[in-house]
Amino acid sequence: MKVLVHNLSLLPAAARKPKLIEKICLKAIGKKGRGELNVVFLDRRRMFAMNRRFLDHGHDTDVIAFRYPDEDGSDAFGDVYISAYKARLQADEMGHPVLTEVLTLAAHGSLHLLGYDDATAKQKAAMFRLQDRLLAQVL
Repeated sequence: MKVLVHNLSLLPAAARKPKLIEKICLKAIGKKGRGELNVVFLDRRRMFAMNRRFLDHGHDTDVIAFRYPDEDGSDAFGDVYISAYKARLQADEMGHPVLTEVLTLAAHGSLHLLGYDDATAKQKAAMFRLQDRLLAQVL
């Protein structure tokens, strides 16, 4: 699978680690994907606009993921959009580096591409346990 990381300049210098972002996405997806995955960092305004346009939500969010349809057997995969603003804010709230939050969000979005959901407390707990295991493998 090919992982492309876009707009790293929106992050603090210490969080601009494309190889680590690629690594956690590949670990999350494993052998299930062979297409292309784009990890795109957005500013607050653009992320809010995407959340409204595609999910009809009127609030900030930290990550949005869209899986490509694989109708032609191309092993298409998807896009993970991460709010650089929310990554910095949540890192501060959690008391860890922005890089840790970025990697957590990249894993979270990748898991969404595989069909994981966090709509219920049970689903959220399972998804967070898995992303924490992935983070431990990368850091």
